[in-house]
Amino acid sequence: MAGVVGLGGGIGASRLWRALVPALPAAELTLVVNTADDVWMHALRVCPDLDTTLYTLAGRHDPDRGWGVLDESFRTMDALRGLGHDVWFNLGDLDLATHLFRTELLSAGVGLAEVTRRLAGALGVATTVLPMSENEVATRVRTAALGPLHYQEFLVRHGAGPAVLDVDYPGLSRATAAPGVIEAIGDADIIVLAPSNPVASIMPILGLRGVQEALRTSASTVIAVSPMVMAVPITDSGEALRARSRAALLRSCGVEPSPVGVAGLYRDLCHRFVLDIADALQADAIRALGLDVAIVPTLLHVGAPATGVLDAIIGDRIRDPLTT
Repeated sequence: MAGVVGLGGGIGASRLWRALVPALPAAELTLVVNTADDVWMHALRVCPDLDTTLYTLAGRHDPDRGWGVLDESFRTMDALRGLGHDVWFNLGDLDLATHLFRTELLSAGVGLAEVTRRLAGALGVATTVLPMSENEVATRVRTAALGPLHYQEFLVRHGAGPAVLDVDYPGLSRATAAPGVIEAIGDADIIVLAPSNPVASIMPILGLRGVQEALRTSASTVIAVSPMVMAVPITDSGEALRARSRAALLRSCGVEPSPVGVAGLYRDLCHRFVLDIADALQADAIRALGLDVAIVPTLLHVGAPATGVLDAIIGDRIRDPLTT
Protein backbone atom coordinates (compact mmCIF):
# COMPACT_ATOMS: atom_id res chain seq x y z
CA MET A 1 0.00 0.00 0.00
CA ALA A 2 1.58 3.29 -1.11
CA GLY A 3 -0.17 5.21 1.66
CA VAL A 4 0.51 8.81 0.68
CA VAL A 5 1.56 9.89 -2.82
CA GLY A 6 2.76 13.42 -3.50
CA LEU A 7 2.64 14.95 -6.98
CA GLY A 8 4.59 18.06 -7.86
CA GLY A 9 8.03 19.51 -8.18
CA GLY A 10 10.26 22.40 -7.34
CA ILE A 11 10.84 24.44 -4.23
CA GLY A 12 7.23 24.68 -3.01
CA ALA A 13 6.79 20.93 -3.17
CA SER A 14 10.11 20.15 -1.54
CA ARG A 15 9.27 22.28 1.50
CA LEU A 16 6.11 20.25 2.03
CA TRP A 17 7.85 16.92 1.40
CA ARG A 18 10.49 17.84 3.98
CA ALA A 19 7.70 18.18 6.57
CA LEU A 20 5.93 14.99 5.47
CA VAL A 21 8.95 12.71 5.54
CA PRO A 22 9.51 12.59 9.33
CA ALA A 23 5.75 12.26 9.92
CA LEU A 24 5.39 9.02 7.94
CA PRO A 25 7.28 5.73 7.70
CA ALA A 26 9.39 5.78 4.52
CA ALA A 27 7.41 2.87 3.06
CA GLU A 28 4.19 4.90 3.24
CA LEU A 29 5.31 7.87 1.14
CA THR A 30 5.99 8.04 -2.60
CA LEU A 31 6.85 11.29 -4.38
CA VAL A 32 6.16 11.65 -8.10
CA VAL A 33 8.23 14.56 -9.37
CA ASN A 34 7.74 16.73 -12.44
CA THR A 35 10.35 16.35 -15.19
CA ALA A 36 8.82 18.67 -17.79
CA ASP A 37 11.21 21.47 -16.83
CA ASP A 38 14.29 19.27 -17.35
CA VAL A 39 16.89 20.85 -19.58
CA TRP A 40 20.10 19.85 -21.35
CA MET A 41 22.97 22.09 -20.31
CA HIS A 42 26.61 21.63 -21.36
CA ALA A 43 25.62 18.18 -22.76
CA LEU A 44 24.29 17.19 -19.33
CA ARG A 45 20.73 16.19 -18.41
CA VAL A 46 19.63 18.54 -15.63
CA CYS A 47 16.46 17.65 -13.70
CA PRO A 48 15.80 20.70 -11.51
CA ASP A 49 12.69 19.42 -9.71
CA LEU A 50 14.11 15.96 -9.04
CA ASP A 51 17.35 17.44 -7.76
CA THR A 52 15.63 19.98 -5.53
CA THR A 53 13.56 17.15 -4.05
CA LEU A 54 16.55 14.89 -3.45
CA TYR A 55 18.80 17.64 -2.05
CA THR A 56 16.04 18.83 0.29
CA LEU A 57 15.26 15.36 1.63
CA ALA A 58 18.98 14.69 2.05
CA GLY A 59 19.43 17.91 4.02
CA ARG A 60 21.86 19.24 1.41
CA HIS A 61 19.80 22.02 -0.19
CA ASP A 62 20.59 25.71 0.15
CA PRO A 63 17.68 27.19 2.13
CA ASP A 64 18.51 30.77 1.16
CA ARG A 65 18.44 30.23 -2.59
CA GLY A 66 15.86 27.45 -2.32
CA TRP A 67 17.70 25.45 -4.99
CA GLY A 68 21.10 23.86 -5.36
CA VAL A 69 23.51 22.55 -2.76
CA LEU A 70 24.47 24.18 0.53
CA ASP A 71 27.95 25.79 0.58
CA GLU A 72 28.10 25.56 -3.21
CA SER A 73 30.71 27.25 -5.40
CA PHE A 74 30.39 28.23 -9.05
CA ARG A 75 33.98 28.24 -10.27
CA THR A 76 33.20 26.09 -13.31
CA MET A 77 30.50 28.50 -14.49
CA ASP A 78 32.84 31.44 -13.86
CA ALA A 79 35.52 29.70 -15.92
CA LEU A 80 33.04 29.10 -18.75
CA ARG A 81 32.14 32.79 -18.74
CA GLY A 82 35.84 33.59 -18.89
CA LEU A 83 36.03 31.47 -22.05
CA GLY A 84 33.29 33.59 -23.59
CA HIS A 85 30.44 31.16 -23.04
CA ASP A 86 26.98 32.63 -22.45
CA VAL A 87 26.15 31.13 -19.04
CA TRP A 88 22.59 31.92 -17.96
CA PHE A 89 21.74 28.74 -16.02
CA ASN A 90 24.07 28.31 -13.06
CA LEU A 91 25.20 24.80 -12.16
CA GLY A 92 27.24 24.61 -8.99
CA ASP A 93 30.48 22.67 -8.79
CA LEU A 94 29.02 20.08 -6.39
CA ASP A 95 25.74 19.98 -8.29
CA LEU A 96 27.64 19.11 -11.48
CA ALA A 97 28.50 15.71 -10.00
CA THR A 98 24.78 14.81 -9.94
CA HIS A 99 24.33 15.75 -13.60
CA LEU A 100 27.49 13.91 -14.67
CA PHE A 101 26.35 10.80 -12.78
CA ARG A 102 22.85 10.95 -14.29
CA THR A 103 23.95 11.65 -17.86
CA GLU A 104 26.51 8.86 -17.90
CA LEU A 105 23.95 6.32 -16.71
CA LEU A 106 21.29 7.55 -19.14
CA SER A 107 23.83 7.27 -21.97
CA ALA A 108 24.44 3.66 -20.91
CA GLY A 109 20.73 2.89 -21.25
CA VAL A 110 19.71 3.06 -17.59
CA GLY A 111 16.19 4.46 -17.15
CA LEU A 112 15.61 7.74 -15.31
CA ALA A 113 13.62 5.99 -12.55
CA GLU A 114 16.57 3.70 -11.78
CA VAL A 115 19.01 6.60 -12.01
CA THR A 116 16.88 8.52 -9.52
CA ARG A 117 16.74 5.49 -7.21
CA ARG A 118 20.54 5.26 -7.24
CA LEU A 119 20.93 8.97 -6.59
CA ALA A 120 18.48 8.78 -3.69
CA GLY A 121 20.39 5.86 -2.19
CA ALA A 122 23.72 7.63 -2.54
CA LEU A 123 22.28 10.74 -0.86
CA GLY A 124 20.71 8.74 1.97
CA VAL A 125 17.10 9.43 0.95
CA ALA A 126 14.87 6.53 2.06
CA THR A 127 11.63 7.91 0.61
CA THR A 128 10.65 6.58 -2.82
CA VAL A 129 11.19 9.37 -5.35
CA LEU A 130 9.97 8.75 -8.90
CA PRO A 131 10.30 10.89 -12.02
CA MET A 132 6.90 11.41 -13.60
CA SER A 133 8.15 9.87 -16.87
CA GLU A 134 11.27 8.41 -18.42
CA ASN A 135 10.39 10.07 -21.72
CA GLU A 136 11.64 13.57 -22.35
CA VAL A 137 8.91 16.18 -21.98
CA ALA A 138 9.35 19.95 -22.14
CA THR A 139 7.34 22.92 -20.95
CA ARG A 140 7.32 25.52 -23.73
CA VAL A 141 6.20 29.07 -23.01
CA ARG A 142 5.13 31.05 -26.07
CA THR A 143 5.80 34.73 -25.52
CA ALA A 144 4.70 37.79 -27.44
CA ALA A 145 8.15 39.35 -27.70
CA LEU A 146 10.55 36.40 -27.88
CA GLY A 147 8.48 33.60 -29.36
CA PRO A 148 8.63 30.10 -27.84
CA LEU A 149 10.95 29.62 -24.89
CA HIS A 150 11.84 26.60 -22.81
CA TYR A 151 10.40 27.16 -19.34
CA GLN A 152 13.88 27.50 -17.83
CA GLU A 153 14.73 30.21 -20.37
CA PHE A 154 11.51 32.04 -19.52
CA LEU A 155 12.06 31.75 -15.77
CA VAL A 156 15.81 32.02 -15.33
CA ARG A 157 17.19 33.78 -18.38
CA HIS A 158 14.35 36.29 -18.81
CA GLY A 159 13.14 36.56 -15.22
CA ALA A 160 9.56 35.56 -16.11
CA GLY A 161 9.24 38.99 -17.70
CA PRO A 162 7.93 38.44 -21.25
CA ALA A 163 4.16 38.46 -21.73
CA VAL A 164 2.93 34.88 -22.10
CA LEU A 165 0.52 33.87 -24.85
CA ASP A 166 0.17 30.19 -24.05
CA VAL A 167 1.97 27.12 -22.72
CA ASP A 168 2.32 23.67 -24.22
CA TYR A 169 4.23 20.48 -23.44
CA PRO A 170 6.15 18.98 -26.37
CA GLY A 171 6.52 15.23 -25.94
CA LEU A 172 3.76 14.89 -23.35
CA SER A 173 1.18 13.30 -25.66
CA ARG A 174 3.62 10.46 -26.43
CA ALA A 175 5.03 10.08 -22.93
CA THR A 176 4.12 7.35 -20.50
CA ALA A 177 4.33 7.42 -16.73
CA ALA A 178 7.56 6.10 -15.26
CA PRO A 179 7.58 2.61 -13.75
CA GLY A 180 5.71 2.60 -10.44
CA VAL A 181 3.82 5.88 -10.91
CA ILE A 182 0.38 4.57 -11.92
CA GLU A 183 0.64 1.73 -9.41
CA ALA A 184 1.48 4.13 -6.57
CA ILE A 185 -1.48 6.38 -7.42
CA GLY A 186 -3.82 3.43 -7.67
CA ASP A 187 -2.73 2.04 -4.30
CA ALA A 188 -2.70 5.34 -2.40
CA ASP A 189 -5.27 6.37 0.16
CA ILE A 190 -4.10 10.01 0.16
CA ILE A 191 -2.79 11.91 -2.85
CA VAL A 192 -1.31 15.38 -2.38
CA LEU A 193 -1.08 18.00 -5.11
CA ALA A 194 1.90 19.99 -3.92
CA PRO A 195 2.05 23.79 -3.56
CA SER A 196 3.94 23.92 -6.86
CA ASN A 197 3.47 26.09 -9.91
CA PRO A 198 0.23 24.52 -11.24
CA VAL A 199 1.03 25.03 -14.93
CA ALA A 200 4.75 24.22 -14.85
CA SER A 201 4.90 21.47 -12.23
CA ILE A 202 1.46 19.89 -11.70
CA MET A 203 -0.28 19.95 -15.09
CA PRO A 204 2.50 17.99 -16.87
CA ILE A 205 2.08 15.14 -14.37
CA LEU A 206 -1.71 15.23 -14.68
CA GLY A 207 -1.34 15.30 -18.46
CA LEU A 208 0.49 11.97 -18.62
CA ARG A 209 -1.49 9.15 -20.15
CA GLY A 210 -3.34 7.24 -17.44
CA VAL A 211 -2.65 9.56 -14.51
CA GLN A 212 -6.02 11.32 -14.32
CA GLU A 213 -7.83 8.03 -14.89
CA ALA A 214 -5.84 6.49 -12.03
CA LEU A 215 -6.74 9.45 -9.81
CA ARG A 216 -10.44 9.20 -10.63
CA THR A 217 -10.67 5.44 -10.16
CA SER A 218 -8.57 5.39 -7.01
CA ALA A 219 -10.31 5.26 -3.65
CA SER A 220 -7.88 7.91 -2.41
CA THR A 221 -8.63 11.35 -1.04
CA VAL A 222 -6.99 13.99 -3.25
CA ILE A 223 -5.79 17.05 -1.33
CA ALA A 224 -4.30 20.17 -2.91
CA VAL A 225 -2.19 22.65 -0.97
CA SER A 226 -2.49 26.22 -2.22
CA PRO A 227 0.68 27.28 -4.06
CA MET A 228 0.13 30.94 -3.22
CA VAL A 229 -0.79 33.20 -0.33
CA MET A 230 -2.34 36.42 -1.57
CA ALA A 231 -2.60 38.36 1.68
CA VAL A 232 1.08 38.12 2.67
CA PRO A 233 3.51 40.48 0.88
CA ILE A 234 6.44 38.83 -0.91
CA THR A 235 9.78 40.36 0.01
CA ASP A 236 12.24 37.68 -1.15
CA SER A 237 13.46 38.13 -4.74
CA GLY A 238 13.42 34.42 -5.51
CA GLU A 239 9.89 34.06 -4.20
CA ALA A 240 8.84 37.10 -6.23
CA LEU A 241 10.31 35.60 -9.41
CA ARG A 242 8.45 32.33 -8.87
CA ALA A 243 5.22 34.18 -8.06
CA ARG A 244 5.56 36.24 -11.26
CA SER A 245 6.03 33.09 -13.31
CA ARG A 246 3.12 31.31 -11.62
CA ALA A 247 0.75 34.21 -12.24
CA ALA A 248 1.81 34.65 -15.88
CA LEU A 249 1.36 30.98 -16.71
CA LEU A 250 -2.00 30.73 -14.96
CA ARG A 251 -3.32 33.82 -16.78
CA SER A 252 -2.19 32.36 -20.12
CA CYS A 253 -4.44 29.36 -19.38
CA GLY A 254 -7.40 31.58 -18.49
CA VAL A 255 -7.05 30.89 -14.77
CA GLU A 256 -7.19 33.63 -12.15
CA PRO A 257 -3.84 33.64 -10.27
CA SER A 258 -5.34 33.15 -6.84
CA PRO A 259 -6.18 30.25 -4.51
CA VAL A 260 -9.74 30.31 -5.88
CA GLY A 261 -8.44 30.08 -9.44
CA VAL A 262 -6.16 27.16 -8.60
CA ALA A 263 -8.95 25.39 -6.72
CA GLY A 264 -11.11 25.74 -9.83
CA LEU A 265 -8.33 24.26 -11.94
CA TYR A 266 -8.16 21.19 -9.68
CA ARG A 267 -11.84 20.86 -8.77
CA ASP A 268 -12.59 17.83 -10.96
CA LEU A 269 -9.85 15.78 -9.29
CA CYS A 270 -9.60 17.26 -5.82
CA HIS A 271 -11.59 16.67 -2.62
CA ARG A 272 -9.92 19.07 -0.17
CA PHE A 273 -8.08 22.35 -0.63
CA VAL A 274 -5.60 23.53 2.01
CA LEU A 275 -5.75 27.31 2.23
CA ASP A 276 -3.42 29.58 4.16
CA ILE A 277 -4.97 31.27 7.16
CA ALA A 278 -4.09 34.69 5.72
CA ASP A 279 -6.41 33.98 2.77
CA ALA A 280 -9.32 32.71 4.88
CA LEU A 281 -11.71 35.15 3.20
CA GLN A 282 -11.41 33.09 0.00
CA ALA A 283 -12.64 29.91 1.69
CA ASP A 284 -16.33 30.35 0.87
CA ALA A 285 -15.60 30.81 -2.85
CA ILE A 286 -13.59 27.59 -2.81
CA ARG A 287 -16.31 25.71 -0.92
CA ALA A 288 -18.74 26.89 -3.60
CA LEU A 289 -16.67 24.84 -6.07
CA GLY A 290 -17.62 21.72 -4.11
CA LEU A 291 -14.35 21.35 -2.20
CA ASP A 292 -13.73 20.86 1.48
CA VAL A 293 -11.43 23.61 2.78
CA ALA A 294 -8.83 23.33 5.53
CA ILE A 295 -7.54 26.70 6.76
CA VAL A 296 -4.08 26.52 8.36
CA PRO A 297 -0.73 28.35 8.26
CA THR A 298 1.08 27.01 5.17
CA LEU A 299 4.22 29.15 4.81
CA LEU A 300 6.63 26.62 6.26
CA HIS A 301 9.72 28.42 4.92
CA VAL A 302 9.02 31.50 7.05
CA GLY A 303 8.28 29.69 10.28
CA ALA A 304 4.74 28.32 10.08
CA PRO A 305 4.54 25.15 12.20
CA ALA A 306 4.19 22.01 10.14
CA THR A 307 1.53 20.59 12.44
CA GLY A 308 -1.38 22.42 10.80
CA VAL A 309 -0.56 21.38 7.25
CA LEU A 310 0.25 17.83 8.31
CA ASP A 311 -3.02 17.50 10.18
CA ALA A 312 -4.94 18.82 7.17
CA ILE A 313 -3.26 16.27 4.89
CA ILE A 314 -2.60 13.12 6.87
CA GLY A 315 -4.39 13.65 10.19
CA ASP A 316 -4.12 10.62 12.46
CA ARG A 317 -1.55 8.95 10.18
CA ILE A 318 1.11 11.22 11.67
CA ARG A 319 3.85 9.11 13.22
CA ASP A 320 4.73 9.73 16.86
CA PRO A 321 8.55 9.59 16.97
CA LEU A 322 8.39 8.57 20.64
CA THR A 323 6.50 5.38 19.89
CA THR A 324 7.97 4.30 16.54
